[in-house]
Amino acid sequence: MAVLRTDDGAGRAYRNPASQPLVFRQNHGAAADGKNDPRPTSDRYQLIESKLPIFAKPTARRRRYYLSDNFLESWLAAISPSVAAREFRPQSQLIAEAVDRLQVVEGKSLERLAGQLYEERRRKGLGYFPLTNRILGYWDKSDTEIDVVAVNETDRRWRFGSCKRSPGKLIADINNFKGHVTRFLETFREYQDWRIEHVAIAPKLDENHRRILTQHNIIPQDLVGLTEGLE
Repeated sequence: MAVLRTDDGAGRAYRNPASQPLVFRQNHGAAADGKNDPRPTSDRYQLIESKLPIFAKPTARRRRYYLSDNFLESWLAAISPSVAAREFRPQSQLIAEAVDRLQVVEGKSLERLAGQLYEERRRKGLGYFPLTNRILGYWDKSDTEIDVVAVNETDRRWRFGSCKRSPGKLIADINNFKGHVTRFLETFREYQDWRIEHVAIAPKLDENHRRILTQHNIIPQDLVGLTEGLE
């Protein structure tokens, strides 16, 4: 994780153009407890992440912002709306809606976790994929979106990943996922002769899921395998 510097003590952030969390040092003269710190709470506590898709220029308007705290994001996006409506709506309906929203949030968190695990495995020399750059994602105005984009420039090799909380949704999305990768390669034609790999990532995959994915030339991976050896 790259740290943004505040060289002049005025709270000016110098942002790495890659996809990095927004991290700030304490301003000079600000109290350690933050009482005299003029920055917004989100800045003081490093709550906001800023991301750009791979190949995007630092000035691109395709930047996305995320809450870096998974628990806070889960509360605000999934649970809080149901809690606020508990006095005038059926509890069973509110719970079902919260579960659906939580699955969406967990899917986004899985994307971040998968990228972090790939980078940690590379750092420790545990294989899977010899990264030469940080893990990023990709999205554009034509609705092409890829959760995980890993590259090895030395071996001229790409690995594109789809992350889903549900293995069933991974399998149902196979053709759609491959279509996104095809559109990516049509946009960046200079990489079409590189080695292309597809990977499907879920918290847990059984033998049947793995068999189906393998039949479609997609590498199956779950969190059990990605965390193996990291203890």
